[in-house]
Amino acid sequence: MFSLIQWTIILMHRTQIYLHDELHGQLKRRAISTGVSMSELIRQTLERGIKNDLVADAQTFFEQLEPLQSFAILDAKTCVEDLRSRSRILHKGKV
Repeated sequence: MFSLIQWTIILMHRTQIYLHDELHGQLKRRAISTGVSMSELIRQTLERGIKNDLVADAQTFFEQLEPLQSFAILDAKTCVEDLRSRSRILHKGKV
């Protein structure tokens, strides 16, 4: 009889952070009281914070679009006509 063994591999990246003494102490006490490692407590806290901050995610998205506002003053039709008039592909064979 064969038994099926299922493995789950989770890839993680090692990182280093600096904490002031008071925050490190709080983290250590919370980890001990909850029975998890300090690393696991940091991961859980970050995951909750990142998943729950939809407003910040939306704000970041729109801030990244901000450079595109420089195109708002362009007339699309004129821009396309200008590009087509200078196109080497469209004017191939014409000199």
